[in-house]
Amino acid sequence: MHYVSHVPSRLRKYEFIDALRGYAILGVLMIHSAQFVRPNHAFLRSAMDKGSLGVQLFYIASALTLCLSWRFRSSQEGHPTRDFYIRRFFRIAPMFYLAIMLYVILNGFAPSYWAPNGIKWWFVVLTACFMHGFNPETIDSVVPGGWSIAVEMSFYVVFPLLMTYIKSIKSAIVFLALSLVIWQLSILIYQQIYANHYPADQQYLVSSFLFQNFFGQLPVFAIGILACFIFENRTALKSRVIILDGAFAVLCLIQLIAMRTRWPTYFMSNYIVVSGMFALFALNLAIFPVKVLVNRFIALIGEISFSMYLVHIAVIYLLTNIGLTALFKRGDLSAALFYLSVVAVGALISHFTFAQIESRGIALGKRIIKKYDPRSQPNSP
Repeated sequence: MHYVSHVPSRLRKYEFIDALRGYAILGVLMIHSAQFVRPNHAFLRSAMDKGSLGVQLFYIASALTLCLSWRFRSSQEGHPTRDFYIRRFFRIAPMFYLAIMLYVILNGFAPSYWAPNGIKWWFVVLTACFMHGFNPETIDSVVPGGWSIAVEMSFYVVFPLLMTYIKSIKSAIVFLALSLVIWQLSILIYQQIYANHYPADQQYLVSSFLFQNFFGQLPVFAIGILACFIFENRTALKSRVIILDGAFAVLCLIQLIAMRTRWPTYFMSNYIVVSGMFALFALNLAIFPVKVLVNRFIALIGEISFSMYLVHIAVIYLLTNIGLTALFKRGDLSAALFYLSVVAVGALISHFTFAQIESRGIALGKRIIKKYDPRSQPNSP
């Protein structure tokens, strides 16, 4: 007999999840700002480059939030699947469509790193339909960082089906194992499809696509779903997290002892393993939400993190064009100051876009759901 998680009695918003989103966006901004003003110290360069893993932290927070929300809403709403899709579309689309227009105006259709053959009109159409995640040239070419939005929306498509079958820790573990198999199969299949399609100097598109596509990120979402079911069993949560913390400590010890061998370094730096660490971090914050890590500031950053994700490259363009990057010569202090400038300006702009675009889109989605499903709950994660 295995434990089946209880359905929550009420839908609530968790500050620690907003904090996770806050840390995620601060990481993403870190790597992109460091690409314009590089630190000198190797450790700082490596730490800032690791900010790219903020995307995986976003996915953990997303899967955890949606799983908790679904398990409540599906028992309360008359049409939970339809309401879910409406809610998700109006949460993402308004700000994303603004980003499409913004970057088409800024970058045009000329060749770029992620579109070495230029941006075709249908790249924009696919991006607007959230279908840009299935081609190496469209996945990240129209909106910088848009690959993660394609992955997120693909997850939304299959999420209600997944929740039909995943109802316990055991089934979540089975899905995680299955997602790892799918991930490896996708690498083989996509290599066969695309490897011969691009010349040698464009093979980076294929290698990046193998990581960026939905199937490459599916295990990360599976880890987030598993974290949800661990979190829901509050009576056993603390003891389970302590056991997992102990297992993580053992892995860290193995890493330290065998640092000179190749496999542990690769193992501990693999983004799926790191995603497991993020999930454990999330569970620890849920149990021990210390103010240093979970506070109003980082939660506020988390609330506007989607806007910050979409506008921060434009912010970097702006700061570069007004000559700010010229003031920051290569160096550790310069890199830190430029990063803080990107965070500050990005947060200021995102506070406005969240209030005027995101919030209005969310409200519109709620009104549509309420019109066709009076049983729906007003609060949305």
